[in-house]
Amino acid sequence: MHRIETHPNGKVTEETAALYRELTILRSEKQHLRDRLPKRSRGSQTVRTAIVDAHMLVMAAFSGESTGKLAMGRQGMGKRRWAWAVAFLRCAGIVSPSRRKWRTGLEWLITELTECVNLLEKAGAELMEKEDGYKLLIKHLRDV
Repeated sequence: MHRIETHPNGKVTEETAALYRELTILRSEKQHLRDRLPKRSRGSQTVRTAIVDAHMLVMAAFSGESTGKLAMGRQGMGKRRWAWAVAFLRCAGIVSPSRRKWRTGLEWLITELTECVNLLEKAGAELMEKEDGYKLLIKHLRDV
């Protein structure tokens, strides 16, 4: 790291001035690149996390493991993340909208893995394309 050196009279050295100019150019370049990136909101991050967690629930279900909130909590998925993932599965039409048996497992409407994966991918693409995907997912979210 470069140390900011000053002359005894308080002026900045030529080398430091050149570094400041380069830093200013790099900062403006970074800002320009950031402006070109798509905006990400907290809602879109929640939707992305729900999609990934829903895949985890599907994998657990088709490998014979429990998909209940408590069982998934032991695998590292918190209660809130589990609820968002289940909301996404409900939105995709894979899980029953009823809240029965959430402690021991979910009530699955689809029993074929390929059909489940196709529905997940289709619903995930639809939610990510829409600006109000977060709001659509909230409609399927329930306190469990």
